[in-house]
Amino acid sequence: MIGINISPDYCYRTLESTNGSSISNEIIELRDKDEIFKIGYTAGFNFCYNISKKFGIESGVHYSNKGFAFKASNLTFGDMIDPRYGFVYTSNGTVGPKKIKFVYNYHYLDVPIRAIFIFGEKRIHFVASLGVTTNILINATQTSVFEYEDGDIKRNTIDQPYEFKTLNLTPTISVGMDYKISERINFRVEPTFRYGLLRIIDTPVTAYLWSGGLNITGYYAIK
Repeated sequence: MIGINISPDYCYRTLESTNGSSISNEIIELRDKDEIFKIGYTAGFNFCYNISKKFGIESGVHYSNKGFAFKASNLTFGDMIDPRYGFVYTSNGTVGPKKIKFVYNYHYLDVPIRAIFIFGEKRIHFVASLGVTTNILINATQTSVFEYEDGDIKRNTIDQPYEFKTLNLTPTISVGMDYKISERINFRVEPTFRYGLLRIIDTPVTAYLWSGGLNITGYYAIK
């Protein structure tokens, strides 16, 4: 079978100290308080071979957007001092944005392989799968979102200036349902969990990316 899939994903990260220092642990505590999940996605093409009515092997080529975000609101800004004359400009609370959000995006080319287990004899089947995905980093970006009191919103996206690792390995697990629309067409829905095994960067505080999503796939049976 060949297929096309898309999965809206709840994306986040797990932080780790690589040197065990107290400073690194404090940084992790601060980041855990302020950083939040982001919505990402996985989409691509699949190639599935059903060895039997109960078991199949699937691979493919996907594009995925993973990461996390930072969000802050009710911001206040102190007085500004003119460095030329020492004059103090008093802030009235409207100089800067009222809300800010930084979204850290990691764009990958994914090559998954997984074993699929099929249960049931009727048009609706239960399915479960185990697999691993090789993630090849395309680029890492940061999107800044500034919201002002007057409702104006400004966005800006730049490349992250860090040396992230090019490869990662992500085990995946899923359970779901498959509906046989016709002799050649199947529609499958699978809640799916993915967790990166490898750290994304070699720094004192590093991260492991993970996501949970609803994988939706349409298959066409070639034979």
